Amino acid sequence: MLNVYKLFLLLLIVALGCSNARAWGQASSSDVYYATNYPGEDASVKINACITAVIAAHGGVCDAGGLSGNQKMSQEIDLGTTASSASRIGITLLLPETATWLWHLTDGASCGIRQFNSTSLLGHQPAGGGNRMVLAANSGSQMDAIYCTDAPSNGSNYVRAEGFAVWNNQPGSTFANGVVHIRDVVDQSRFIGIFAENYYGDVWHVESACCGATFEEIQGTSNGNPRVSNGSSGGIPLTVGPGKIIGVSFRNSGFNAPGIGSPDIMITGESAVTDVSFYDTYMEGNGRVDDTTPMVYIGPYVGPVHFVDGFGDTGMATPSNTKSIFENHGFYLDVPAFESANATIGINDVTAGVKTWIWNFSGNLGSLSSYQTPRAPVMRFHPPQPGRP
Repeated sequence: MLNVYKLFLLLLIVALGCSNARAWGQASSSDVYYATNYPGEDASVKINACITAVIAAHGGVCDAGGLSGNQKMSQEIDLGTTASSASRIGITLLLPETATWLWHLTDGASCGIRQFNSTSLLGHQPAGGGNRMVLAANSGSQMDAIYCTDAPSNGSNYVRAEGFAVWNNQPGSTFANGVVHIRDVVDQSRFIGIFAENYYGDVWHVESACCGATFEEIQGTSNGNPRVSNGSSGGIPLTVGPGKIIGVSFRNSGFNAPGIGSPDIMITGESAVTDVSFYDTYMEGNGRVDDTTPMVYIGPYVGPVHFVDGFGDTGMATPSNTKSIFENHGFYLDVPAFESANATIGINDVTAGVKTWIWNFSGNLGSLSSYQTPRAPVMRFHPPQPGRP
């Protein structure tokens, strides 16, 4: 009987020791914490509690994969804090495969998820419209964005985000900086496979980024065209600037269906924006409702800007000389190669006083010859002559 009692005490001591060693919700002998194990009235409260536990443990993973399906969110999810960044704590938040996380915040400054320095926000869904891990907002929301990065005092966020979607397809909400707002990301920060759409305003605002930050396989869609019968007005699918942008690249990405009076891509910020590169960019325009606004607008003093390969469809039923793929007011535009559909003018380089024509090689399909802004306006605009491409 005495041996049984001793064994009971030994097991009790071991159990208490293990309990004290692990935070509530933590997996045994690992740095993974499960958001479903934390108390809270909704998923956002549980996830914030999980992230707080990760920070207290000086780093780890908050696994929110169990919070699938439709989840109402009452709080901004803060993936990190200013203090965790200063303490050099690394945090990862894992997302479900199939979920809609729905916010209704009205202070005008909050985001659904705010990502801080030294963190990763990871989903596993594919890029494009097949993405089923969705961050969204209810009608009547007033927010900075649905997903955003923090704006630290030192101007440096090292982050990774991938494999989720951001939607606003309901009228009546206001987003001060699109539904995706990127600020102060530096070095090899990466954004991969993120699908974003906003039927009633701007989509991506990449306000400030530097030094090798990369956007890969992202999409921005505004649906400002008559083929969408939801009364949407659209906006700008991608805005780059006006903060400091240096050495940033966009790869294998698409920007589609801007609103009337909006380009697919706007690059602005004067001399603070330089060395911006696009590789294999796909664009669908709003030419059925807007036959004058260019697909890519590059503002004064911006540049150099490089577009290396890609495809732009203006969407015009009948191509005209009033809508170009590129309109450059900046310092320097470099387009080694670009293909088109339903376009007549490839580049309207206002800086150089030059317009270049599309060579139509098959029906409405065309190609833009290699172009660089000349140092002086050595070429002038001349309408095509009969027999000329």
